[in-house]
Amino acid sequence: MEKYLDFEKEEKGYQRFYVNRENVRANIGKTICYVDRVDPYRGYYTVHYGIIHSIRYSRLFLNNMEHEVDIRDIKEAGIKIDDN
Repeated sequence: MEKYLDFEKEEKGYQRFYVNRENVRANIGKTICYVDRVDPYRGYYTVHYGIIHSIRYSRLFLNNMEHEVDIRDIKEAGIKIDDN
């Protein structure tokens, strides 16, 4: 069960995605949504979106390397489903 992402409503069109080196390399160029920071006292969190560019060590690079995130900080992630 998803804790932060709601794939039935807000993130419709996305499916659960386990962020690891092999999955990232296999899905370069696809859109990802993820939650990385959660305020445990207020319950606030923000869903971020980006296009997978590459991975180096534990750093995930998004949007032509404009943004990077440590994959160990990602609490939950989803990847856009292709409509082929």
